[in-house]
Amino acid sequence: MSSERIVQWLESFGQLDLPAAVVLAALVVASSFLPVPRTFVVLGAGAAFGLRSLVVILPVAAAASALAFMLARSVLRGWVERQTEKHAAWRLVAQAVDDEGWRIVALMRFGGPLPNSVQNYLFGLTNIGLLPFALVTFLFTLPQIVFYVYLGASGRALLLDDGPVPLNRVLIAMTLVIVLVILLLVSRRIRAILARKTGIATCGTVSN
Repeated sequence: MSSERIVQWLESFGQLDLPAAVVLAALVVASSFLPVPRTFVVLGAGAAFGLRSLVVILPVAAAASALAFMLARSVLRGWVERQTEKHAAWRLVAQAVDDEGWRIVALMRFGGPLPNSVQNYLFGLTNIGLLPFALVTFLFTLPQIVFYVYLGASGRALLLDDGPVPLNRVLIAMTLVIVLVILLLVSRRIRAILARKTGIATCGTVSN
């Protein structure tokens, strides 16, 4: 489902009332458990309801991530382990979390290459505790979620405004560039860490 379809669907409610909030919450929960791009959901919510949608998105996203984490640590553990065995990158991330703790979780949450739902399940296999996971997840997904909601709201406002708004356009463009650069730097940092882990693992295998 594209962000445009999500916007159209959410806008059909007219305002962020209880039914709309329930639907938005369901979409956020789905993006925490299924390979559904949360970015589309957040952008769509921002375009449809503006910054008010943060009242729904932030607590629901945090709670759903914690629930997926706990399920991966309990009833879904076997399934998550089997999926992880199929992906070398997932195993490297899990090992990096075990070795370096919450710092890797923070980097992944801020701009990691893995989908949100995959991260929720994967971190459940590591030795990080529920409280640090939940706290780091909330703090380091907060900037990303706020940015995408703002981007959705601002982009929608610009599309609906026929008049010239050069300053707004420049500010949005500058913000977008800055965030993209930060995400790129974070992604490069994560890849460097994983590459180092791969080298260590290879050396260990050779020495044995």
